[in-house]
Amino acid sequence: MKYIILSLGCAKNLVDSERFVAILKNYGFKEADEWKDADLILVNTCAFLHAALTELDDTLTAILQEIGDSPAKLLVTGCVMNRGLKTFLEKYPRVDSWIPLKDTAAFEEYLKSSVLPPDAGLTRKRLLQRTPLETEQHVYLRIADGCENYCTYCLIPSIRGKLVSVPIEDLVKEAKSLAKRGKELVLIAQDSCMYGTDIYGRKALPELIEALHKIKGFEWIRLMYLHPDHFELAWLPLWKKYPKLLPYFEIPIQHVSDRIIHAMNRQKGYAELKALFEAIKAEIPEAAFRTTLMLGYPGETRADRDLIDKFLSEVEIMHVGVFGYSPETKGNEWHYPEDWDWEQTRALEQELESKLNKQKTARMEALVGTIHRGMIVDYSPEMEALCARLWFQAPEIDGIVYLENRPIDDKLMVDIEITDALGDELWGMVTEEE
Repeated sequence: MKYIILSLGCAKNLVDSERFVAILKNYGFKEADEWKDADLILVNTCAFLHAALTELDDTLTAILQEIGDSPAKLLVTGCVMNRGLKTFLEKYPRVDSWIPLKDTAAFEEYLKSSVLPPDAGLTRKRLLQRTPLETEQHVYLRIADGCENYCTYCLIPSIRGKLVSVPIEDLVKEAKSLAKRGKELVLIAQDSCMYGTDIYGRKALPELIEALHKIKGFEWIRLMYLHPDHFELAWLPLWKKYPKLLPYFEIPIQHVSDRIIHAMNRQKGYAELKALFEAIKAEIPEAAFRTTLMLGYPGETRADRDLIDKFLSEVEIMHVGVFGYSPETKGNEWHYPEDWDWEQTRALEQELESKLNKQKTARMEALVGTIHRGMIVDYSPEMEALCARLWFQAPEIDGIVYLENRPIDDKLMVDIEITDALGDELWGMVTEEE
């Protein structure tokens, strides 16, 4: 039998999708190339924002048009199970089963009861619980799921639940199984700084890093989702002690205006955030920062947005993601809020993005002539060049480097001299000697 899976949303969702696919593979399923050839279609959903639910709506409509009266089983899982489900149940009665969020046991039970022949069994022992859905040199390790920060703009606690950390020994075992898939281990969670507080009674991120650093096979370890309110400056020696741990700090601040920060139910305002970034840079001069900023929060003024410009002129942040505030509501009902001024929100995004693009271009151009460690991840037929990521470029979000030459012996980890820059796209030469 054959399957197709669509994994919508973030990398944390991708981890769940890889677990669902591992179950399919264990029962002998093969991946289909076209919709018409699939016996089973699984859609793993995101429901974080209205835009995500709109994407799901469009996706299900497109799938149903593609498969027509095909007998293929259509299954839906993911975050929609905890937000907007009633609306989608009513609109899409053709869906054969709605699998609870992350419920691999329910998925396997459905396969055995409604898809597989009665005598079907496992084709192999379930040694690996995840089947890769990406082909690059990075793998994601979800160290925890859920959140208890209760930011006023965010529904994650109601969708994914409270913080649930994975024990260190389990993460080490999973990471060892992932080491054959890639050279970069990316740690993800809703709030990585709070890892371990629910099971160990303390922030256990340092112990986890120490344990993961011992695993052979990985060249880089990258930490994502470091909440500024919970980051500990006492952790900074970790980046000196463990060479695999990249000095890449993704710290989503969302805003800098004290008034807006407090309205968001967050803690650190302008002065504290600036002090945090400066303290990290003072201890680790090579540190590269990524953050996210939200515009258009209810009550935000031009003066609040001017503070963002001021902050970005004082703190050098390499990568900045910009998002417009989206009004979100809990519950099983979902509708598109036509009364929200989406055009104004998008205008605010574009205004800041335009400023940031100019800053980013200047920052990238300043890298020309410098040499950085990189990882070859792909080949671009369009550019007729190998593609790499430098240590300060996280997968999928921070751009790539096109290489003008090939490394000796097809090495994956190389030193790259930057020769040209255009926004997030860089060009470079492998500097290794013959």
